[in-house]
Amino acid sequence: MKNETIIRQRRIRYNKAFKEQAIRMWMNSGRSAEVTAKELGVSVFDLYKWGRDMKEIKQTEVEREPKKLAAYKTENERLKKELARVTEQREILQKAAGILSQTPPSGMH
Repeated sequence: MKNETIIRQRRIRYNKAFKEQAIRMWMNSGRSAEVTAKELGVSVFDLYKWGRDMKEIKQTEVEREPKKLAAYKTENERLKKELARVTEQREILQKAAGILSQTPPSGMH
């Protein structure tokens, strides 16, 4: 029987920030994925996978945007109404304070 040596590489887990930075580095450098992967010491296949994953995440975020936009518009309208109400209350209070601070005309005691 032949002596066979099996070498198992330990799978390294990279955090999200590292993956995002690696993808940005690759995209912004103008270099190939192979060169970027080699510089970072990662597998080119991992770099491609991270790129796909990031694209899918971005797509999901884009799909949620209309819902967020509608919620922001609704909140904006509510805040505008509240601001109008509070502004009106302030004006009424300023007028009342002005009236109350006036000295009464003579003969009104």
